[in-house]
Amino acid sequence: MSGKQTAERGTKSHGTEERRPWGTLVALVIHTTRLQLRSIVVWGVALGLLNLLTVASFPAVEDQSQVLNDLVESYPPEMRELFGIGEGTDLTKIEDFLAAQTFNFLAPLALAFFPILASAGAIAGAEERGTIDVLLGNPVPRWQLVAGSFIATALSLLGILVILGLFTWVPAVLMDIDLSIRATVEAVLNLWPLCTFFGGLAMLCSALFHRRALAIAIPGAVLVGMYFVDALGNTVDELEDARPFTVFYHYASAIEDGIHWASFGGITLVALLLVLLAALTFSRRDIYT
Repeated sequence: MSGKQTAERGTKSHGTEERRPWGTLVALVIHTTRLQLRSIVVWGVALGLLNLLTVASFPAVEDQSQVLNDLVESYPPEMRELFGIGEGTDLTKIEDFLAAQTFNFLAPLALAFFPILASAGAIAGAEERGTIDVLLGNPVPRWQLVAGSFIATALSLLGILVILGLFTWVPAVLMDIDLSIRATVEAVLNLWPLCTFFGGLAMLCSALFHRRALAIAIPGAVLVGMYFVDALGNTVDELEDARPFTVFYHYASAIEDGIHWASFGGITLVALLLVLLAALTFSRRDIYT
């Protein structure tokens, strides 16, 4: 009997060892997400208030529609593209108005910095704070530290988008503005792969370098550079061929045209590849403490 019991205990112990890595990953994701709760609220409310004010100002804009459209048409094409106002944009439509004011310009540029800051602090930030030894002193494989931090940030980003969507759609309903919930959901959800792409890039930089400042500065510079290349590529011939290599070229305007799911999946896949590279890089380099 004792031999059988020993074998059973050995089997149970082996099963525990097999389940432990995934249990540790889930615990890490939950812990990191809890730490980001305050950031979720702050980012969501801040961007949500911007959209609330935009929606609230729409009735006044609608009354001056012809004047505003004529004014926009008088701008140079480079300026219109730079601020996300595409050809044929009609600012008397709430979808076009929100696209021009937030979803094609301010929202992607601002919100992308949330995963950049979070991912930069996951590895390089922990090294600078001297807490990386504590993290790795627990039974947490290095790849789980990368994957768990990225998954938690991606989930937190969804939380921000929910708040942003509510601050956009609810005021429109209360003010009797014809903005469908589907257009709102597609507009905010379309921000997710773009932002996770830059989060993945920041995670890779955080794994490559030992300084949080570099892990923020490099993705930040890529973010701004890609935006300008895509925005000006429509009017500057020298930049036109480079546009397909920017993530903004594939981002499109979901609030006007719906989500392009092939681009949505493609950007998400590239973000995951960046995280995979980050995990492989981090598992092979020395830790600075």
